Amino acid sequence: MSSKMMPDAPEQDSYQSPFGQEMAPSELRADEPRLARMIGMISLGMVVVGIAVLLFNARGPRLFGSIWGYIFVPVGVAGLLYHAARDGDLQVRRTYGMLGGFVPIAVALAVSLLPFGGGIGTLFLPVGAPALVLGLLFLLPFARHEDDPFWQRAVGGTLVGLGVVLAAVGFIGGNISIEFLLTYGLVLTLIGLFYLWAAIATLGGSSTDRGYRLALLVGLVGGGGFFVAALVRSLLPLFGASTRYFVPGGLLLMGVSLLYIGLAVSICLESRFIVLVRRELSAYFYSPVAYLVLFGMTTVGYLSYALFSLSLLEDMAQNQSIREPIVVNFIVDFFPVMSVIFVVPVLTMRLLSEEKRSGTLEVMLTAPVDEVTVALSKFFASLVFFLFLWVPWGLFLVALRIEGGRPFDYRPLLSFGVVLVCTSSAMLSIGLFFSSLTRSQIGAAVLTFMAMIGLLLLYFLQRVVGPGSTWQTVFSQITFVDQWIQSLLGKLYLRSVIVQLSITVFFLFLTVKTLEARKWS
Repeated sequence: MSSKMMPDAPEQDSYQSPFGQEMAPSELRADEPRLARMIGMISLGMVVVGIAVLLFNARGPRLFGSIWGYIFVPVGVAGLLYHAARDGDLQVRRTYGMLGGFVPIAVALAVSLLPFGGGIGTLFLPVGAPALVLGLLFLLPFARHEDDPFWQRAVGGTLVGLGVVLAAVGFIGGNISIEFLLTYGLVLTLIGLFYLWAAIATLGGSSTDRGYRLALLVGLVGGGGFFVAALVRSLLPLFGASTRYFVPGGLLLMGVSLLYIGLAVSICLESRFIVLVRRELSAYFYSPVAYLVLFGMTTVGYLSYALFSLSLLEDMAQNQSIREPIVVNFIVDFFPVMSVIFVVPVLTMRLLSEEKRSGTLEVMLTAPVDEVTVALSKFFASLVFFLFLWVPWGLFLVALRIEGGRPFDYRPLLSFGVVLVCTSSAMLSIGLFFSSLTRSQIGAAVLTFMAMIGLLLLYFLQRVVGPGSTWQTVFSQITFVDQWIQSLLGKLYLRSVIVQLSITVFFLFLTVKTLEARKWS
């Protein structure tokens, strides 16, 4: 057969790219966190300037007062924490881990165990406790970014060891002495809980054997054991003992023990509800917004504490009598109330609106979970984080007890704790409902903010309508400000609790029905 009758064979590799010969893919490198590094440099400068201002003002008043140092240092530390969380470079993470994590912990142990300031443990609350918290905050991003097994074991061992020691000293000392519990023990147990929580997360949580066993140990020993010990000690007056222990020692220890048990249950159990709650809490703690909110609430608490302390000092200087309970003037003020009005929309605006916008809500509801489980998990996660924001306020009251040198009436705080849980549940359920109505986080935040302003206006309206009116009774039961005041005066009414819980159930019901309405759209 002639070659002319044969079809031409296709040429191999005849295509030439106009951009040259294709090569193997180049090495992939993560983008450098330039913004985080810029914030870190600025924050480091603010910390240095703030410390310099405080040192210079220690010898006398200067051009820049001490107030600027107290502002620059915490703002700079917050910026350094943001840089540590965002930048995983080898040198950066180990610098923050050593200087920001291990050094503050070493300083805290030194000032707490050595006789500085007149005795052992005298500087624990003003210096040691903040240093322990600061070291933990810097160790968390270090443990997250570090991939060297040696440093991973070092961080994990430090967190576990300190958590066990702090919890044991707080619980055992609190069972021995109520005075120790009210001054040091409660702070030790809470900081120990945070260290153990961080250690469990570092070990992998319930997905690893070590994390699961540590969580189980925390629940059995740290929670159950000390709960039983505090309960038995509280029942001793029934058998002839003369000392009352239940209020406040037994009650506080049992409450903290329940926190340890709750941590273990949330990690060890794998029910759908608990898994979704852990998912939402992780979304909070892995978001920079959560730490900004925590920093903001702590700053507001510090300002309120400073103004409150100054007012007490002025009354003492003028030999004026201070009426109990004094805690009502610390918590119910302009700054705390306005901070809550802004915090609730920030915490709830993304709960369901972001799920709708990104389409993950449909994916979630195709799993074996129903609308009730989804709504309740998001509600409880926001409630836990909201109550967590109030922990620094309790520590400021401990500092007030130490600096004042005399006890104050703390029992209204027990009734306030109950009312805070109920009113917070009502406010967060309202925010969750508005978040289920729209795909826009901004829209959900605006609606929730308007609802919070409405609750605040009810407090002023019930004063306008006058006492004895039906509307005055209704408004006083709905607004959270009036409930806070009554509880801090030592008054806890069952009807107020029922009203706030009814509001919570009503808006959770509306949220569930809003989620179910998608089936008919």
